[in-house]
Amino acid sequence: MTKIFKSALFAATAAVSFAAMPVLAAESGAVLTVDVDQMFQNSAAGKSGSQQLSAKYNPVLQQRQSELNTAITAYNAAVTALKAATKPGAQPQPTPAFLQARDRVQAAQDAVQEVEQGVNQLAGYVRSQIIDHARPVAEQIRAERKATAVVAKDSTLASDPANDITSTLVQRLDASFTTPSITPPQPAATPAPSTSSKPTQGR
Repeated sequence: MTKIFKSALFAATAAVSFAAMPVLAAESGAVLTVDVDQMFQNSAAGKSGSQQLSAKYNPVLQQRQSELNTAITAYNAAVTALKAATKPGAQPQPTPAFLQARDRVQAAQDAVQEVEQGVNQLAGYVRSQIIDHARPVAEQIRAERKATAVVAKDSTLASDPANDITSTLVQRLDASFTTPSITPPQPAATPAPSTSSKPTQGR
């Protein structure tokens, strides 16, 4: 069950880049690379984010999955009963019990998907925090090595292993950022329009 939290946290990383400069235009210095998946997986912040999501949502997912399994069992029983009540050669006519069982399966599936979508959104928030904290670290390493740019390894067709700074970046990132939040900031509430009216002036 915990695989969903890891896959959600490590998903959609290929497009992440630490610098907007095109790789083919880099002629004055090396292009450093970062394995973003490894950064999420091995960094203290990535591990913390995955553990927080698992601790909060694993019980909910287990409950929703159990409810789905129960609904599927009831639906299968309703299908069996419907077939048994149908005369040979006749078209089965859905009964209220069958329709109710079918609807319960759909509702249970929707409930599971709702939780999974919420986890994916929060995992995206965790990823964005890690990237935001990794950018200045990557820039520091780039400047130290007089490199042209730092890019995500997955965004390149080929790269020199000697220019992979993932381990160095993770080590420095762990020294400055270890615990991301899984609670996105709430948008500021819009002030309600005033309902007061100007006093009526007498003649």
